[in-house]
Amino acid sequence: MLGDRQVLRRFHGHLHDVWSRLAVSIPGGWVEESGGLTCIATGSASPSFNLALTSALAVSGAARRDPRVALDAAHDRFAEAGLRWLLKLQPDLDHEVVAHARRRGLDLDEEPVYAMDLRAWASSTAPPSPSPLSISVAGRDTIDDAVECFAAAFDADADAVRRELGPNLLTIPTFTVFVGYLAGEPVASSMLATTHRVGLAGIYSVATRPDHRGRGFGTALTAAALAEAARQGSDTAVLEPSPLGAQMYRRMGFEPLTTYLEAIVPASEGD
Repeated sequence: MLGDRQVLRRFHGHLHDVWSRLAVSIPGGWVEESGGLTCIATGSASPSFNLALTSALAVSGAARRDPRVALDAAHDRFAEAGLRWLLKLQPDLDHEVVAHARRRGLDLDEEPVYAMDLRAWASSTAPPSPSPLSISVAGRDTIDDAVECFAAAFDADADAVRRELGPNLLTIPTFTVFVGYLAGEPVASSMLATTHRVGLAGIYSVATRPDHRGRGFGTALTAAALAEAARQGSDTAVLEPSPLGAQMYRRMGFEPLTTYLEAIVPASEGD
């Protein structure tokens, strides 16, 4: 699957879909086309939640763009909003923008993307062993349990997580949030985001409270999301692994697909 160009394009379309849906679910969030880049803003203080991706039309070849104009337009739009942002590029699809970003001195870090054939996984995965962990889909009364798990796992501010990954997720029909409970206590969570038009499902926000790690809960929450993705008809699952979770995902059957290049860009030159 490494470098499969068709899957790369599907994943890029999936990123547009997921982040755009998330942004518009948050009060003050917006999505705009700027010179060949799609600017997606949640209004978060974290630049990872305000990003610029090559537009879908540019990737498909339907819209040529000058990379200098594209980067300048994105910078101006985020500067106008007073937001730090993340430039997220796929080197096989965005090589012109990557080259110009490097000429401008942007520090591009490598971020891996893994993928899995969901049909093969579903046919080869044994039924789960009995576990003390109870997994359920989050609803209005339990979404805050997922917020608490994510905040604890990533040492994040719970109020900020609640604004960006809280009740707003329940308004997005293609998102599903899972929470794992141990003796009634929320200890782990995960999120599934499906893009039905490309048959692709993304696994996001897999989180286990630090005092409950090493017990297979992250694997169980990922498997719950994969099973739901397969049930909904997706044929491919993707995720962007953290260094902590990479080995776990490889053991589950995920394989490297590609590497994105990312740079955090300040709101203004003086930041």
